Amino acid sequence: MIVVDNGSPDRTAEIVEAAYPEVRLVRTGYNLGVAGGNNVGLRMARGEILALINADVEVSPSWLEYLVRAMLADPTIGIAGAKLLYPDGTIQFAGGRIEGPRGYSYHVGWHEPDRGQWDMAGDVDFVTGATLTITRKVLDRIGYEDEKFFPIDYEDPDMCYRARRAGFRVVLVPEAVAIHHESSTTGATNLSRVLPLEAGRLRFVCKHWTAQHLEQEFLPAELDFVWSGSPLNRQVLQWVYMKTLREVGDLTNWRARLGVGDRVESLEVLNDLLTRLRHACLPGVTSPAQRETDRVAEILESWFVPQDRSNSQALFLSLCKMDGRVEPHRAIAWPDWPPGVVPKIVAFCQKVVRRLLSWYINPIVEQQNAINAALLHAAETLAQEVTLLEDRLAATQPPGSRPPGLGWDTGAEGSHPVHSEADDAPGCASR
Repeated sequence: MIVVDNGSPDRTAEIVEAAYPEVRLVRTGYNLGVAGGNNVGLRMARGEILALINADVEVSPSWLEYLVRAMLADPTIGIAGAKLLYPDGTIQFAGGRIEGPRGYSYHVGWHEPDRGQWDMAGDVDFVTGATLTITRKVLDRIGYEDEKFFPIDYEDPDMCYRARRAGFRVVLVPEAVAIHHESSTTGATNLSRVLPLEAGRLRFVCKHWTAQHLEQEFLPAELDFVWSGSPLNRQVLQWVYMKTLREVGDLTNWRARLGVGDRVESLEVLNDLLTRLRHACLPGVTSPAQRETDRVAEILESWFVPQDRSNSQALFLSLCKMDGRVEPHRAIAWPDWPPGVVPKIVAFCQKVVRRLLSWYINPIVEQQNAINAALLHAAETLAQEVTLLEDRLAATQPPGSRPPGLGWDTGAEGSHPVHSEADDAPGCASR
């Protein structure tokens, strides 16, 4: 038996070392997360069937026997899990499912009295790592747990989905029963638990679902939730979307490895998806059903696409002529001093001050010049895109007609947002 002390703040390691000398104790030194701690033990284990068990689980005497027996009876079973009960005897877990367009995990029988109604062995979407057995063959095929599900949540569904994709069965063995003192190691449900839950859910969805599923089912449902949620929900989700955006490169590699989508398609889909979701969380952004007009589009309409094109052309020309450089500091106007020793001392001090100013000020000036140059380049690019879009829109109109506004239907009374090719063009803010 291997006990991994995953940076616990209590005396767990000392107790195990003193009371159970036959146990192999491993101290990680700091919290590696659930997946990281599990992987430490899995890599050290040498058996053909490996078992994971959380510190807050009480197992029945025959728990492991039932799990191993089921796996030996059917070589296609790659992962097996137990039925978990709360200390009051109600069901905590009788199999797991991923449900709904937003990808939330669901525990079958949760908080129901245990009357045997879920005691049917069979395939499930996932089993929980609180009590889980896995074969060496599965680990050799799919690898270990994904440690980017940090610190907790969705590492178990992820491993089970990878095992099923590799051709192995994931089953619940209801005869194997354990009591799970849930939250004794993670704390009660609060913001510190909601954040990893949402981050894990989003990483799981972006890792395993096809581009069509993400665009047609997940995105509309996620946007509806964002727009109908509280400001706190938006703050949480905005952080989650940004975190996942930083992991897009890793996710595209996973999707290619799992056969979910090629890297180019996955990179495009995930970047677009997560950017749109993060934008929906910004203050003042509302759903199309909630807003009557789009102020940003109104500004674009009046500024960049006027009756004549003089405004946008003038803007483009003015940007091209802008000089964003900042000059270094001017020389200090020192007063005239009478001849003698004092002026020499003063001159020396002036020289030192000028040298110190040049060392300190000039690098800051150059840094600001670089920033200004980058901003000017971006503004020039935007102005060029606006001009090109005007030309494209004008070319599609009959002679003598007025080009429509960017993304707006001005043919009817009033202005109403509509979708056009301009919405998807580079340099335009999507609504």
